[in-house]
Parts: sequence; structure tokens; C-alpha cells
Amino acid sequence: MTILTQRAALPADRNATDLSCLLESMASALHAVSHFRPEEDFIRYALDSSAIVAVTDVQGTITYVNGKFCEISGYTPAELIGSNHRMLRSGLHDTDFFRALYRTIAKGGVWHGEICNRRKDGSLYWVDTTVVPHLNPQGKVDSYTSIRFDITARKQLEVDLRASKQRLKRLADLDPLTGLPNRRRFQAHLEMLIAGFAATGEEFHLAMLDLDTFKEINDSFGHHAGDELLRTVAARLGALGEHAFISRLGGDEFGIVLTDTPPTAAAAGFFEAVLNDIRQPISLGATTRRCSASLGIARFPRDGDDAESLLKAADLALYQAKSLGRDRCELFHPALRDAAEQRSELLRDIENGLRLDMFELHYQPIVPARGDGPVSLEALMRWRHPQRGLLAPGDFDYGFSDPGIRAALGLFMLERAFKDVAAFAGQGMALCRVAVNLTNSDFRSDVFVDRFLELCAETGLEPQRFCVEVTEGMFLGLNQKRVHDGLRRLHDAGVEIALDDFGTGYASLTHLRHLPIDRLKIDRSFVANMAASREDRAIIRGVVDIAHNLGKRVTVEGVETAEHLALLSQMDCDHFQGWFFSKAVAPARLAQTLRTMRRVRA
Repeated sequence: MTILTQRAALPADRNATDLSCLLESMASALHAVSHFRPEEDFIRYALDSSAIVAVTDVQGTITYVNGKFCEISGYTPAELIGSNHRMLRSGLHDTDFFRALYRTIAKGGVWHGEICNRRKDGSLYWVDTTVVPHLNPQGKVDSYTSIRFDITARKQLEVDLRASKQRLKRLADLDPLTGLPNRRRFQAHLEMLIAGFAATGEEFHLAMLDLDTFKEINDSFGHHAGDELLRTVAARLGALGEHAFISRLGGDEFGIVLTDTPPTAAAAGFFEAVLNDIRQPISLGATTRRCSASLGIARFPRDGDDAESLLKAADLALYQAKSLGRDRCELFHPALRDAAEQRSELLRDIENGLRLDMFELHYQPIVPARGDGPVSLEALMRWRHPQRGLLAPGDFDYGFSDPGIRAALGLFMLERAFKDVAAFAGQGMALCRVAVNLTNSDFRSDVFVDRFLELCAETGLEPQRFCVEVTEGMFLGLNQKRVHDGLRRLHDAGVEIALDDFGTGYASLTHLRHLPIDRLKIDRSFVANMAASREDRAIIRGVVDIAHNLGKRVTVEGVETAEHLALLSQMDCDHFQGWFFSKAVAPARLAQTLRTMRRVRA
């Protein structure tokens, strides 16, 4: 703050004279470095325009104030002069603060610092203060001159800044959607608990909770409904009690730490109650839905003695709960960790197998109902494992649960199928189509379809020589549009599209109406018991009739006996596939197999 000096208010005493001397000295200094006129009046004006000035005696009695001092303090000169400077104290500084100040200036030293004073109206203000002792000819202090500058705005900014930092720190620890602690805060809390409980030897339970129906609700009703679901679940979890620390870790995943160290059976009961709370109806705008959750539980220190291992144990238990059907809680046990390590090792082995060219394709014939027609083939993947021998996909099916591995295997199959089909053509084999199986991962981007069409151009093999087999599960979820678009591109190019495992899904008839499906493959599960099951025969006959009425062809899998073939032939099926004709064989054995295998009699 700035104070205007009033010359008329200068008292005619020695302190005023000393101040005048001080101002005259300052004027001389300013005159040496500026273009301002050196008159004393101007220097006083310059000082009073920028500084708050006061003079006190050694007892602290005010003997002089300038206009700025009166302006900022709210007191008149008459109220200030003759009063002790303590009248301005705010109460924010303790006795030690002033004792240190007085100790400095009493010895003739200059003190500089920041002081909070109180105005006449009771409000506070801050001043950057320099107190200069005046020494008499005998070298003793006889008065003090204080020069102050208003820094209230700066101090308020500092207060606001600290508050803002504290608020940002709180926000950095909170999930903005639910108001629960976020993953960062959860991790810090967990590490703090582990340090404390490790010292006492006590136990606590950590649970990872994942909503089972979040994706369905989000996809069906939109993100607003998904957000409302998360807020509702968070509110229900937040009411669990003072012994449970709840956090939203991200997406639809929540973390729960139960610290009242109950027996495991009691903890399991607590978490079952949590799941039951989530099962209660939830209002989502104009509709009401029920939701369920899966939950995995780990115990400290039994299942992990640090945050990373404990979280991993809870996550493995959560995975187990989901794999067993969801809407349940599972306790971690060491076998889950062993299985996870085996899966991880399997993925590494698959990666190495692809790198070292250990995978190959075997081909199973697809025989036309008219015995004189050309045979088609289905390419089936095999892994020539260095220790375990030749493996079928069922022996490494976990690898297909990893999207990256699926995509890599899909591109391998595509490249190898084109290579093999080109070789078959060079050997003069009369083949109809070669079918390859696809997964969702083949449509994560345009890479697979683009590469397919590139290979057609590079090898001269027409798209009509290929069939791609897809399953109903590929038409569900977020990638369904990519799957539709990719299949449409292949179909428009001349590739046949076959719907595999028909009859085992949920919306097959809808798919037949809206997707470019050329062929249905009836699942082997209907064929295995068809001789004894009238129901299975009726299903197969019905599928064949529907397919033919829609202009689509039918292949029946799992044909293993002459009785199967006879019954299916009566139903007017178009193609047959199964061990009755041949198992899948390596490319080197295919020509011989086609010459010697049993054929359908026309």
C-alpha cells in the first residue's frame, strides 16, 4: 500500500528533523542517478507516494506517521501519535517474533520482515517492513523509523495459492465421477496399511470388485446411464462403514480394504453382503435395472506382503469369480497364481513359436453331397511344440483369449493358407474353396482385410477360392461394426462367408437376415447324438430348410459314421465334414488323402 506524506503534519521535534535529514540524504542520492529535481519536497513526495512511514521512540510510542500510515491503518494522526505501536498488533505473531525483532533493533541493527497489523475496523493487513534504528551522537538508539510497503494483496494471493494447491491435491486423490478415492490414493493408502500392519503382525482383507453388467448398460442406454450406475454403486459401497476403505480404481472396477481384521469367514460374509447390496434395483433415468458384480479377495500378509503382490492376488481371485459365472466372490488361493504363471508362460511360448515358425496348417476335407463335385478344405492350426509334440488349438486355447496373440495367429494363418493353396494349385489339385477361421481380433483394424486382398493380387489366387468362417460371438460387443464392415468387403470381393457353430448362439436368425452369410455350418453337437435323438434330427432338418429357403448352403460338421451320413443325406444337406471322410492332415499328405478318402455316393 502507498501513503501520501503530509508535510504540514510533520511535528517540529527532533524525530521530524532526523526524518528530514534522512529525506535530504535520499534526495542527494536520487539526484545523482535520476533526472528528477533534487528539491526536498519532491523527495518527500516520492517517498510518501510509495511507502508507509512511522517513527517511534525506544518505548514504542509513535511520534510521527505519514499519510499512507493513516490511510492503511484507518486511524487519524491524532489517534496514532502518542499511542504505543502495540495498538496495531494483529495477534498473528507470537512473543518470540517481537522479542527477536526488538533484540535486533535495540542493538542498532536494521530489521526486515513481514508483519501483519490490525486496522481500526478490525481487519488485517500485511506490510513488508524495514525498521531502522537512529543512533544519537553517543552511539545509543534513541528512535526507530519504520518504512513499510503494503503486501496484503500478495499475501492473500499466497493464501489462495496454498488453498488451491491443497484443493488440487485433494482432487488429485479423488475420482471426479464418484467422489471416491482414486487409484493413486488407494495405492498410497494400501502401502501405508501394509507398513503399519506388517509391524503389528495383524491381517486385513483386500477385495477387487468389477461390475458384471456395466458394459451392457453402457452400450444399451449410453454413457450417461453408465455414469449414473457407477455413482449409485459408489454410494452403496461408501455406506459400508468406517472399517472399509473404498476406491474407484478405474472403469467399472472398485477396490475395498477391510481393516477391522475379522476372521476370513466373517470377511467373506461382509463381501457377500456387498454383492447383495449391488444386486438391488438401480434407477437409470426412466428405467430400473438390476446389476451384479464379481469380487476377488486377498489377505495380507498370507496372499501377498507388498502392495503389488496383494493386488495381483486379488485380481486373480476376481478373474476366477468371473470365469465361474460372475455375480460371486472368490478367495485367492495359490493354485490361481500357478495357473496364471502357466498362462503367462504359454503366451511367451506362442510368441516364440510364431517367431521360430513352429505353427502350421492342417487341412480337413469338406465333401459335397454330390460325390463328383470338387472338395473344399478347412484350414486348422497346429503347433509343433518342441517338447509336447503336435498340438491342436484346444491344447493352447488360452492363447486365443489374448487379443494380440489372436491377431498374430490370424495373420499367420492367412499368410500360410495363401502359400499352401498356391502350392496345391501347382500340384494340380482340384479344390473348390479353402476356409480359414477368423476372430474379432482380425477386424481390430483394416490390416487383415487389406492383407487378404494384397495376397490375392500378389499370388494371383482369386478371392472366390476362399471362405472365411466366423462365429456369432464376433457380432457382439463394441467391435461389431468393424466385423460387419470387414466381412462386407470380403464378401463383395467374392469371398464366401460361413457362419460356424450354428445353433449354439443366441441370435442366429437375425444374423442370417442382416449379414452377408453364404453358408451355415451346423455344430457337431447336434450330430453326435442324432441317431438316438429325435430333437437333434428335427433341429438339423429345420436349419437346413430355413437355410435353403434363404438361399444359403449348409455344411454339417462331426460326421463320423455311415449312419450319420445316411440320415443327413436324407435331409438334403449340401456338404459334410468329419472323421468319416478324413481327419485334418498336413499339406504333404493331402493329395494322398484326397485320392483314398471315402466319398459320398451320388
